[in-house]
Amino acid sequence: MDELMQAIKNAMKSEIDSVTIYSEAALRAEGDVAQFFAFRADEEKRHYNWLLSYYKELLGGQMPSTNLAAEIQTIQHRSPIFSQEFLTRVASDRHVSAAVSSAVLLELNATQHYQKMSELAKEPHLKAFFNSLSEWEMRHYEELLKIQEESRQFWFEEQQFEPF
Repeated sequence: MDELMQAIKNAMKSEIDSVTIYSEAALRAEGDVAQFFAFRADEEKRHYNWLLSYYKELLGGQMPSTNLAAEIQTIQHRSPIFSQEFLTRVASDRHVSAAVSSAVLLELNATQHYQKMSELAKEPHLKAFFNSLSEWEMRHYEELLKIQEESRQFWFEEQQFEPF
């Protein structure tokens, strides 16, 4: 149980890190890029609150009473379409571009961490919850990796390789 509690605390810290990166990127960006990052920040806040709920119940000596995996399954995920304009706007701001690079790593780490937490969990709905979060974070990772890869050519065009 101690290992699971520490894993949940580590996951909560990672979710807050993601909220911070996405929120900062949303503030720096404009239009649909800002909306994309604001939406991501809101999702990560939701993950944090779910983890906090489980953590508090476990801390109180109770097994979590809510089956959050079922709630996660009801949420519709729509993969965004990234236009050339979207990718150019990401590439044109070094801070936003760096946020994407950082977020790719955070999402990959979260995917792996939630998979490990699923293996640690003994309760079936905890296992299902962590598996669901792992799948969710994998979708985030794949979308951000796509943004990173597809915006790379625009990044090189935008930077023009001039000295700082």
